[in-house]
Amino acid sequence: CRACFSSDQGSGMSKWIVRCAAIAAVFQFAGAGRAEGQIFTPSFQGPRQSSDVGVYLSDGPGDFAVEGIWRRGFGGFDLGLRAGVADSEELSFLIGADYRNPLPLGGAPLDIAVTAAGQGLIGDFEGFGLAAGLSVGHTFAMPGLSFTPFIHPQLGFFDAAGSEDLDLIADFGLDIQATPRVDLRFGFGLDSRADWGVGFAWR
Repeated sequence: CRACFSSDQGSGMSKWIVRCAAIAAVFQFAGAGRAEGQIFTPSFQGPRQSSDVGVYLSDGPGDFAVEGIWRRGFGGFDLGLRAGVADSEELSFLIGADYRNPLPLGGAPLDIAVTAAGQGLIGDFEGFGLAAGLSVGHTFAMPGLSFTPFIHPQLGFFDAAGSEDLDLIADFGLDIQATPRVDLRFGFGLDSRADWGVGFAWR
């Protein structure tokens, strides 16, 4: 088929985004809602494997956070390391790691990856969290540009502020491959985590 963003593809993308918005609404009202979730910044983990390094800004924990994320592909999966700082009253440090394994679905209309992550916050507010789930999305391509919207539900465990909790968490993301070497990435927390995040990744 032609590598173009036809009207049928555009309609498909619109329908997919509406479905994601509906799922997002469910998580917004049924999600964690606890402060412990602020340990996690947006995952920026679409369903497709990648090897890249990126810089990301989000609105939490605290007033804002800045992180660097390095990811490396190994065969059918990739591993990532992330580190940064958060303005939570006083400066705190973020450190974490993640795993992503895309599933071979044989031409299915969705891309799905199994994910796992751990993230800790050290400083004025301390805690850590573990999460595992699925990243589900689809890539819509046009000449020189592609869009990958995805929804990323996870089961998260938190130990922070003197309490432990197990909750369903999720984020909605959008990866835009602007050039063969650069991605623009957006993340939106659908629970008590950071409300938004944005960044660039270099392949």
